Amino acid sequence: MDNRLSLSRIGSAHAQPRPLAALGYLANGPVTDGLIEVEKLTLVILYDELIRPGHCVLRLAGYSGCRVPWGVRFGGPEQERFFTDLRLQPVPEARGYRLDLTSTELPALGLGLERELDRCARYRQRQVREHVQLPDLWAGFRPADAASITGDGPELAAYAARTGRSPQSLLEHLRRDHFGLVLYPLAWVSHRWQQAVTVFADLERFPTRQVFRLRQPADDLVGFRGAAAFDFYGSRFKRTAAGHHDQAAYLRSLRHELWAGSEAVFAR
Repeated sequence: MDNRLSLSRIGSAHAQPRPLAALGYLANGPVTDGLIEVEKLTLVILYDELIRPGHCVLRLAGYSGCRVPWGVRFGGPEQERFFTDLRLQPVPEARGYRLDLTSTELPALGLGLERELDRCARYRQRQVREHVQLPDLWAGFRPADAASITGDGPELAAYAARTGRSPQSLLEHLRRDHFGLVLYPLAWVSHRWQQAVTVFADLERFPTRQVFRLRQPADDLVGFRGAAAFDFYGSRFKRTAAGHHDQAAYLRSLRHELWAGSEAVFAR
């Protein structure tokens, strides 16, 4: 596929954001039995972002995961890997809002997400999720540490109540062995996070592309799922939830993006 040609065929910028977003991922390390360490997974979000009245950019941003005391955090300014506008023409060794033309994987993923989002917006409303889905997470322990682990947490308690089984029997039922480690669902053992050697994301049943409803980006792209928090809205160029922001840098970035968008239109 010629990504430069395909990108030039993306529709013109929308005056108002479409109320949808698409999510995919890039694996930056080995995936074995569907499992990848969370630090080596980049979740990629695509949505229309209103940057001034009547003008949207096609935001394509990527965020990695990291371990935190209560589980895993995906996204936020610290975990931001790229923050681009898919409508801008890629160039070799690009920086800032443009995609790097020397890498075909990201432009191909971005185009696939835009096609899926556009199809759902036009024809497939029934396939749109109400909320974003995150991958299932597994905490890996050394066998000696795993021997003394007991499950805890509201997710395990709710599952035990639904099934009529004890929390410990459920924990052992879902136990996995992976390259010398014993794995349990992270949400059930997050209280033992300090003993975990690593945390894996399970991609086996995780959709390669998904489209979900996006009514308020600042709210719908930030939240919790089990033992995972996510922030696919925060950026070094945006106001964060804590309110810390370099207003001058943000305004400079918007002026640059508007200028770059005009340059891309005249270059076609």
